[in-house]
Amino acid sequence: MITREEAIRRLDGVAREIAALRGALVEGWQDESARDATRAFLEKCGGWEDTRTPDEIVADIYGARTASDRGADAFSER
Repeated sequence: MITREEAIRRLDGVAREIAALRGALVEGWQDESARDATRAFLEKCGGWEDTRTPDEIVADIYGARTASDRGADAFSER
């Protein structure tokens, strides 16, 4: 069991951490649309070039999928 003084000291530390996190959030918060965020991402990555149609891309993704029993133990399906 901790003493009252130790509990107060720990709570003061937590309060300081919360204040620091709040300050960082206020200073760093950027309200930007999803379109702006996507544009910024693509500018950093150089864009996306693909000659395939969206339907072809989706077909490739589904075609590359594999069956797995990973996690089956978690749901008792084996």
